[in-house]
Amino acid sequence: MPLDHRLRGPEESQPPELWGRAEDEDDAAAAADGAAAPRDLALRPLFCRAGLLSQAEGSAYVELSGGTKVLCRRLGPAGGRARAPGLGAGRLLCEFRRAPFAGRGARWRPGSAAEREAEREAASALREALEPAVRLARYPRARLAVSALLLQDGGSALAAAISAAAMALADAGVEMYDLAVGCGLCRSPAPAAAWMLQPGEEEERRAAARLTVALLPALNQVSAVLGGGQGGPPDAWAQALRLGLDGCHRLYPVLRQSLLRAARRRAAAAAATA
Repeated sequence: MPLDHRLRGPEESQPPELWGRAEDEDDAAAAADGAAAPRDLALRPLFCRAGLLSQAEGSAYVELSGGTKVLCRRLGPAGGRARAPGLGAGRLLCEFRRAPFAGRGARWRPGSAAEREAEREAASALREALEPAVRLARYPRARLAVSALLLQDGGSALAAAISAAAMALADAGVEMYDLAVGCGLCRSPAPAAAWMLQPGEEEERRAAARLTVALLPALNQVSAVLGGGQGGPPDAWAQALRLGLDGCHRLYPVLRQSLLRAARRRAAAAAATA
């Protein structure tokens, strides 16, 4: 008769989570102490790639952990080559569109008036964040157009679109003072809640205040501060701005390396066909 070598466990067992503090409890304790939880100050993992679309002058793709996916391309203008200044600065045209399948929840009905209004506001915010970064005086009477398509909204979509659009302009060879980097923040309605970097869609839905910061890191110049809500006293907004600027500085090397890799791929392809 074969022997049963299996180890018999206890008749009753309990998961080890019961004996340890959950992450939510740690965060709640940190919020009660007036300090930000570690995950609130952590940036979500980011993937970016420049030069993704071969048929566009310049393109970039940015994806945030949690589902946010943005694809930007530089649309070919009329008279878009750099010229000597003196004929009047060019214009930067920005377009922001949401794919019909972009939202996980029913934030807006696709094609509705509310969604179109939200797209117009996002396009205006995108232009406000990018204009200080582009040398429009070098493109007199030209219209530089960039289009952002939100493929999936997992939170911090505007910040991701700012970074992707700036990368698309740089990938197209547009003369820029610096690369604009976007970072989003939000604050929950809790009285002692801390600001969270790059919030997800669920955190944005519950947020009492939201903020998007656009920075030119090499120049250390803020190109846009967009947001609103009940963020608490002025000191809380100042803290949020400092956190957003720090997040932009931490994201800048990732975007820069993506542009360098795209330039090397383009140089290698040109050398192979020569």
